[in-house]
Amino acid sequence: MDRITWTFPHQEAVIKPGALHGDLDIGRAGAGHVIQVGDTYRMYYWATGSDGYHHICLAETSVDQPNAWKACGSVLDRQPGTEHNDQGPGFPFVVPQEDGPWLMFVCGWGMPRADKRLPNTTGVAFSDDEGRRFHYRHDAPILGMDRPWDREGTGSVFVRREGGRFLMYYTAIGHYFDKPEGVETGHGDVIPRIGIGYAVSDDGVQWTKPQEDLMVSPRGFETEPYEYISSKPFLLEQEGGWRMWLHTFGTAYRVRSLGGRDGLNWEWQESGIEGEFGVGRAGRFDDHQRCYVSVVKFEDTYRCWFTGNGFGQTGMGYAEGV
Repeated sequence: MDRITWTFPHQEAVIKPGALHGDLDIGRAGAGHVIQVGDTYRMYYWATGSDGYHHICLAETSVDQPNAWKACGSVLDRQPGTEHNDQGPGFPFVVPQEDGPWLMFVCGWGMPRADKRLPNTTGVAFSDDEGRRFHYRHDAPILGMDRPWDREGTGSVFVRREGGRFLMYYTAIGHYFDKPEGVETGHGDVIPRIGIGYAVSDDGVQWTKPQEDLMVSPRGFETEPYEYISSKPFLLEQEGGWRMWLHTFGTAYRVRSLGGRDGLNWEWQESGIEGEFGVGRAGRFDDHQRCYVSVVKFEDTYRCWFTGNGFGQTGMGYAEGV
């Protein structure tokens, strides 16, 4: 793959917590998924309200002004009292459809676990009005935790359609283990192994897992710093194949990418210790980490929205690549 050179035209967050939706996103605005509908960009993003619960908010702007975002409200809320989604949804990924309802795949935040581990599962919601409002049809996750690599949980996804089937690349939480001696981590002495799983479906609801292991695994000691998480995939089709952006974790998230001709087999691209995006200047909203990218192509330019520090607690930024 050709290397992309990224620039960051805005020093501040382009969507700040509380700036668009007030109490609805005052605690968090992050992990956006941007799609183009006509001459408009829509961003569905993970919001945390003043009550501490999560939901999905929607903002819109014109393609000509990619960061003049306007609030459109909350489009999906929590499922109170459910084990898998009591705290509410995050990490939205929207699949528009002409032959059926629009789908939104989300990471459900369940009731907090006594062992302090991530209470994450993958769910789906449906829209009958072309993405203005979504609703649940199920009281359970759609993706089972039935493989060694996802037995502790599943999370954020990328979904594409090919030949009438849905193909899902999903964040898979396999197990927790004691950190290796001498390794610095962002999760203390017990850390999770998280990678990218793969599943297929005919309807977007019933999924099977055709592979025998993770599609992409964290690289451990094969890279620096020690890497135990590779999460939240985002794919873009390019001439001759696909590019996948991932978010790897050693002591903080970094953006990295892989290339593959068939969308199934991948090669890591060199990006150095600080990753493809690095971090912002000291004192900025993204001076600790940049992560959770959503990328669209506009003419010859890549437009990318990303999340800053605190997984959205400082908001989302914008980058352009050539």
